[in-house]
Order: sequence, then structure tokens, then C-alpha cells
Amino acid sequence: MCELECVVCCYEYSRSDRIPRVLHCNHTFCAVCLETLSSLQGVVRTVSCPLCRWITCTRASMTLPGSLWVNTDIWDQIKEEQQKKKTDEEDLEDTKTHLINKSFYFQAKNCSSPSHQPCAFHCVTDFSSRSKQAQENNT
Repeated sequence: MCELECVVCCYEYSRSDRIPRVLHCNHTFCAVCLETLSSLQGVVRTVSCPLCRWITCTRASMTLPGSLWVNTDIWDQIKEEQQKKKTDEEDLEDTKTHLINKSFYFQAKNCSSPSHQPCAFHCVTDFSSRSKQAQENNT
């Protein structure tokens, strides 16, 4: 499994702005870092690899991302990782929604407010007093 973050900036690679690009020495860095590390020398753009100092040269007329290959091993893993994170985030959001709905239902059902408009402070206070009543009744 390849590392899924750029060793220069320590941000995770992405399929939008931090695309994993391969230098001619076969080391991979995100496109943002490579743009920062590159320098224009006449008709040639150069990037010195931060790991081995190998100099990658491209035509200045081409954009740096357009002249360097995408690391497809990392690219494929990004898709899998992002899908997994999306699923995890959706599951977490469903759990939060369920807990909030259950909490509001409990608060509304057990609220002793004459207006029957549950509010967090009143219901939490009411919940605390009901818990004390329940404990007293059980003793």
C-alpha cells in the first residue's frame, strides 16, 4: 500500500487539488508542492526532488501538472479511501440524526411544560427532576 499523503506538506492526496504527481526520479508529491518547488529557467521548468535532488525538467510552455504523470497506484487508493470516508461520515450522520430525533421525542414526551413546546433547557431540567423522582420512587 502506498502512502496517501505528500511527504512535503503532510496533507492527504486528493483527486482535485493535491493530485499525486510523479517526478522523473519516480518520487511522488502533490501538485501544489511541486508547483511551489518548481522554478522557471528560460524555456525550461525544473523541479528538484526533495528526497533525492534529482532534477526533473519540463517545457515551460506546458503546465507542470500537464507534463508530469499521475501516480495511478495512489490515485486508485484515493478513490477507495474517499469512498470509505464518505460511507463512514454518512453512517455517523445517520447515528447523530437518530440520537437527536430520539432525544427530542423523549424530551417532548416527558416534558411537563404547559405550553408543550420542548426547549433544551426546560426539558433537560425536566429530565433531571424526573430522574431524581424515579430514583426516589425506587428507594
